[in-house]
Amino acid sequence: MNKTILIGAALLGLAAAPAAMAQTVTGTVNVTGSVAAKCVVITGGAGSSFSGSIPLGELAGTDGALSPTLAGSTNAAPGGSTQFRVNCNSAAPKVTLSSTRLALAPTATAPTGYANVIDYTAALDASLASGSTQTVSYVTAAALPAATVQSLSSSLANVANNLTVKAYALNTASGALLMAGNYSSVISITIEPV
Repeated sequence: MNKTILIGAALLGLAAAPAAMAQTVTGTVNVTGSVAAKCVVITGGAGSSFSGSIPLGELAGTDGALSPTLAGSTNAAPGGSTQFRVNCNSAAPKVTLSSTRLALAPTATAPTGYANVIDYTAALDASLASGSTQTVSYVTAAALPAATVQSLSSSLANVANNLTVKAYALNTASGALLMAGNYSSVISITIEPV
């Protein structure tokens, strides 16, 4: 009889063992990812480059000197402008701006009292996510200065035409007559995510 009780107790112990082993478990799974800092051209180009033109038209006034309208142009009323959209996902993109002088091409020596180059202010107006506009400018001269490098005070606005490139405040030697021909200049812009 003792054997029967012991066998019965052993079977009962086996039946109770799985119930005692069942326990609640918990775990955590981390999900991660990253976004690389980047600037991408949306309108006015593709990928990492954009281009456009600012046609100023006739540069000379009726007297042959620089047009008073172009000479008196300002950032608010530029001689000409063009717009682009660039998306940057960084908090304060860095802008580098420079320009060549507006020069007669092909070049020719200017006689006394004439000009074959025109200096001007190149500017980039950036619409910011903060709702303001920040201007980065560069002024050409006979000895071109170093490029203007400036960090924006906030992210670029996520809107169409968030960059406006302008040319204004054109100037030559006082009273100089402009030599006839075609004039050209290149404004160079680099926008980096920082």
